[in-house]
Amino acid sequence: MRGDGRSRRVAVVPDAYLNPAVGVADRLAALAEAGWGVMALPQPGLPSDLEGAMLAGLADQLATLLDDGYEVALAAPDDPISRRLNDLLGADGRRIRDTVTP
Repeated sequence: MRGDGRSRRVAVVPDAYLNPAVGVADRLAALAEAGWGVMALPQPGLPSDLEGAMLAGLADQLATLLDDGYEVALAAPDDPISRRLNDLLGADGRRIRDTVTP
């Protein structure tokens, strides 16, 4: 194989995509079939210091991907944790403006 086989597309997904309720479609499979890699947001209900640390690490990784030209999209842009992540990125002049719906 030559070149990079990755899609350079990353969807930031909420915990509900990783642990769907009974009867909910497998949205991770739909994203994978559409050529998206995924990065997961922290689960809701974590202590704020733990969530903050996890979001800071995720924001750092996403900043690198954004700077390297990856297409990054939020799967649930209205999710409160998605908004907090975007606020962290915004503090450094970056934002995730795209959305993806599986």
